[in-house]
Amino acid sequence: MILVLRINWTVPVMFPFRAKSNNFRSAARDRETDERRFAAIRDAARDALEAAEREKSALGVRLEEARTSATILAGTDTYEHDDREPGRAAELSESEAQMSRAEQRLLELDAHISKLKRIEAAILGEVSAADGR
Repeated sequence: MILVLRINWTVPVMFPFRAKSNNFRSAARDRETDERRFAAIRDAARDALEAAEREKSALGVRLEEARTSATILAGTDTYEHDDREPGRAAELSESEAQMSRAEQRLLELDAHISKLKRIEAAILGEVSAADGR
């Protein structure tokens, strides 16, 4: 005679697979979170852009003042450069070097400003796309 023993094992479920309605945030809250994240990036890009534009503006003013000073140092007489004092010639040479560096920096700032504007536009485009969802 064979005895068959049936064992009914029940395994307790540790993780119910039934989703509760309060486990997930609302779509409105998700949008608010996304907007805060984009706003932080947008604000940082805007601050950097404004700082670069201020630097460019101030440097442009100083460069114009340096050009005026260089014109005065160079003199207005036709042959003044022939009998210019050595100290004055050195000042003029240094002034020209500084103006050249300033002009180079203005070109760099133009490139930075252009990049920052593209970054800002991309962020604004991303925010607009997120709003449209």
